[in-house]
Parts: sequence; C-alpha cells; structure tokens
Amino acid sequence: MAKPKKLDEVAYQYIIEKISTRQWLPQTRITEIDLSRELNISRTPIRQAFQQLHKEGYLEVEPHKGARVRELNISSHGLQERMEFIEMTFVNYFHYLQIKEVVFDGTEVDDILANLKKCQNGTGKIYLDLETQLLHKMLAFSKNDYSVRIVMDTIRELQKQTNPDYIILMERNRELKIQHFEKLVHFLKLGDYPLARKQMRILINQLTLSIILNLSE
Repeated sequence: MAKPKKLDEVAYQYIIEKISTRQWLPQTRITEIDLSRELNISRTPIRQAFQQLHKEGYLEVEPHKGARVRELNISSHGLQERMEFIEMTFVNYFHYLQIKEVVFDGTEVDDILANLKKCQNGTGKIYLDLETQLLHKMLAFSKNDYSVRIVMDTIRELQKQTNPDYIILMERNRELKIQHFEKLVHFLKLGDYPLARKQMRILINQLTLSIILNLSE
C-alpha cells in the first residue's frame, strides 16, 4: 500500500498548486480557517505548511491574519519568455493599427515620454509608473481589453521583481529604453506601423540579450 501523505504535505502541495497555476495571484490573502474548511483538515498542519512556504519565499506570514502570496522572482528563462510575449502582443497590435488605418494621437504619449526622460535618473517607482503609463497609452486603440490587461499584468510582474541583479540591469537600460521609446512614438505618430513593429522587436531583443548575458538561472 502507498504510504499516506502527511497532512502538512497535503496542505503544502495544495497551496503550491494554487500559486503555480496562478489561481492565487501575488498579494492574495489566505487563512488557516478557510483552508481548514476546504481541505477538511485541522489548522495545525496548515500552519506548518505556511511556515515552510514562508521559508521558501512563497508566502508572507501575517500573525493572526493568515498569509499573503509573495511576488516570486522569475528565472532568466522566465524573464525572456515574458519579454517575447510583450513583443508579440505589441507587434500584433501595431499590425492591427496598420490594417485599420488608425491615426495615432500622440499628445498624451508625448507628455508622458517627456516626464519619463526627466525621471531617467530618479527613483525606481516614479520611473516605472511613468513607463507603465506610456506603454498603456500606446495600447489605447486596442479593441481587446483582455489582451491589454494580460500584457499590462506581465509588465507589472516584471517591474515588481526583487532580484537585485535584475533591478540594476533594468536601471542601466533606462537610457536605451527611452531612446527606443522616442523612435517608437515617432513612428506611431507618422502612422509608419511597420517601422514601429521593427522598433519594438529591436528593443525587446536588446533587453532579452542583456538578460541572457548578465543574469544566471
């Protein structure tokens, strides 16, 4: 007969599956009492699973409140995959603008880009907030709200990484990104969507190469 799993292992595997399959997103709060009801086990093994997952970096335990799912650091390969997804989404979007002959109004984008250049050497949060606004404004003419939400969630996930090497790498790449953003906005305002697609590919390829050369798994 197969040896029955310990209850704390049952709770551990259940939580891991919820996190790894993105059923529980970062900052999701979970409690011992709720899991006790879901799994039909006592709170003690759940508490033990919480402590183990806290040690492994999956959860942030909050005394008397339960736990919250942490934003996990993504591997170098995972970063590359997300970069590729962002590239694919924007390239397909620019192709859509070309087919529909959309006239891109770059007024708001120009203002955000100007502020982004001023904050190039500023604090990380201000710069990242402006960068997020810029990329979101570029997607203003999309008719697929779901696609926009997914790509923006991916961008925010990358921005929330706590790996110090990755943070330093992206800070070093700010000037590079701004240069490409300026060219990208210029092509969008001209309605030259093929060159906008090419510019986005160049930007993502350079960022991806930087990750490959500077970050280990």
